[in-house]
Amino acid sequence: MAYKDNFGCISCAHKPQDNRVKDYNIAQSHSVIGSWPLVISRAMNAYQIDGQSLLSRVGIDPVQAAQPETRYSLAELNRLWRLVESLTQDEAVGLTVARFVRPTSWQALGFAIWASNTLMAGFERLAVNFRMFADYGKLQVSESDNQVDISLHRSLTVEHWCAAETDAFVGTCMLTARHIFEPGLVPLQVSLSRPQPTDPTPWQRVFKCPVFFNAAHDTISFSEAVMHQPLLTASPELAAQNDALVVDYLARFDRSDLRGQLESLLLNNLPLGTLTLVQAAQRLGLSSRTLQRRLADKGSSFQIVVDALRSRQALLWVETGHLPLSEVGYRLGFSNAGNFTRAFKRWYQQSPKQRRRQALTG
Repeated sequence: MAYKDNFGCISCAHKPQDNRVKDYNIAQSHSVIGSWPLVISRAMNAYQIDGQSLLSRVGIDPVQAAQPETRYSLAELNRLWRLVESLTQDEAVGLTVARFVRPTSWQALGFAIWASNTLMAGFERLAVNFRMFADYGKLQVSESDNQVDISLHRSLTVEHWCAAETDAFVGTCMLTARHIFEPGLVPLQVSLSRPQPTDPTPWQRVFKCPVFFNAAHDTISFSEAVMHQPLLTASPELAAQNDALVVDYLARFDRSDLRGQLESLLLNNLPLGTLTLVQAAQRLGLSSRTLQRRLADKGSSFQIVVDALRSRQALLWVETGHLPLSEVGYRLGFSNAGNFTRAFKRWYQQSPKQRRRQALTG
């Protein structure tokens, strides 16, 4: 992955020198997808500001940013946001940026989300693969009391943050949901970690629901019924193709992520379980003993990875609906339908047929 390393965020200057160094190093250890600064620069057209010149001022090359492998540090993102906030004098500039996000802005992940069967499936894809977009936190999807919460939990190591990034990300989630569901979609409520703005009208206009500020985490809450309703934009084959691209991207993104590399290898050698430990180790350029040791260091094992991948892919392939259940069982490496059904019931307390019917009918 290509990184662009410049000075840290200018607003850190008020801190003592040792804290500034710590914050800078932390900010450099987190990164965002290279296309995100491009979205920010395009949004500057709404303010009659030259977006490309803006990127140049913080040392970002627009041509390099458009390359699939490019990523930028959180320090650079913070610096860009501070410049944007200074030039626009708009405390709601992050919401404006959200309007300029397209499926291509998040590469294969964006297409996979747009092709999902339901909003729930789309947000779960985003949560599982969130670090393809950014690795400054985790996205959690929780369901209870007829309500689904999508919450961004920033890493505890992130000590410096720009409120505009919160607005841009949460606004993107909201507007994307409207694009693929229906324009009139309204969440139950939105909670944002950003400070209370002077004028909350722009946030109320975008979300069209109660909006709370100074929250512990950034959360959008939807009704459970809405999240499970089938989408007209669903394309199971397109979603599956882009899921594979996302897995490959993440494996390349962090070569130290042995599990991600192993999962990518297994998915490219179906049926699952076809590759033995020895064969997988050889493909990864490791001895079988080294592979076992490195997985054990992470509290895992070859079989644990295979079983977890089987469980995850079983749900994905059953719910997408484009593969016959017999083909799903084959891809997962089960010798017969009975074994597949028993395993699926153990994982999800439903038969594959029941789960598919539920997913397709909402």
